[in-house]
Amino acid sequence: MRTAGRGFPIHPEQASKMQKDKCKGKRFLHTDMSTPETKEMDGIVYNIQRMSTKDGPGLRTTVFLKGCPLHCPWCSNPESQSFKPQLMFFSNLCVGCGACERICPNGAVVKIGDVYNRDRSVCTDCGLCVESCPSKAREMSGKRMTVEEVMRVVDSDSLFYDNSGGGVTLSGGEVLAQAAFALDLMAACKRYGIHLALETSGFGKREDLLALADAADCLFYDVKHADDDVHRELTGQGCGLILDNLDAVLDRAAGKLTVRLPLIPGLNDDEGHLENFARTIKALGRVQAVELLPYHRLGKNKYALLGRAYALESLGPMSKEDLARRAAFVAERLGGTKVLF
Repeated sequence: MRTAGRGFPIHPEQASKMQKDKCKGKRFLHTDMSTPETKEMDGIVYNIQRMSTKDGPGLRTTVFLKGCPLHCPWCSNPESQSFKPQLMFFSNLCVGCGACERICPNGAVVKIGDVYNRDRSVCTDCGLCVESCPSKAREMSGKRMTVEEVMRVVDSDSLFYDNSGGGVTLSGGEVLAQAAFALDLMAACKRYGIHLALETSGFGKREDLLALADAADCLFYDVKHADDDVHRELTGQGCGLILDNLDAVLDRAAGKLTVRLPLIPGLNDDEGHLENFARTIKALGRVQAVELLPYHRLGKNKYALLGRAYALESLGPMSKEDLARRAAFVAERLGGTKVLF
């Protein structure tokens, strides 16, 4: 439910520039941060957000991996869903120079009013227009990065981890969709004693989830809906695998796992579903903490940048009072399980 914003975070294409930073305060700059194997291991990263205070203790660097098998209509990072790099168009920055139209090999750039947009049915997201745009109105979301390149960015924040008790959080998209890359990145962090947090929906191979859970210091596990049919209607996938994997990982993640439920008005915040959700979690046992995440609209503008419509246009944010009432309702039914909101 977090939003990876534009401007404040470091985008992947900036990562190579981190190697030119001043050496002062750098923990790893003159050391080999990867094994020969992980130097070559790469994944698709769509954002690296620095100085985050969410999803784990202290100040954190959140690495967002691209690609997700779930397509939640409330997703605040819609650019995370596709497994391929995507073009994002900032129409307010377009100066109407036409450089993109001249360079596009597919004739996908079309002029609408004073700006040069694109025909998504023709556009292949090749990125040539991004390189030609003088006003940065076009941006590619997603870039292949090696473990070494990501660790160079992590290095720049290492002093903040020491002073705040922070670390690195792996998020998505869905981390399980790039499990091999995630495991190598986590191993690189572990070699330097960096605290690791992991966000997942649990939709993926069980062996990958267990391996990632073993490497993580804390684990945030999303459950979107406790009813399989409704979950499939909302996200495109059922929740059977998610709940089975949650059951499997609980013993391995004792004391470090928090189950999260995003509360979306009219979709999963009614008492009937909250009753079912609480019953499901209680039946699993061993869940020590549940966190309710209120719906927000912070990522709404990103849909327009991708040329997509926002499906929940009519929904407003949840009030603190409504959130507190729902938290009390769930807490009463879970008994001793801690409920955060």
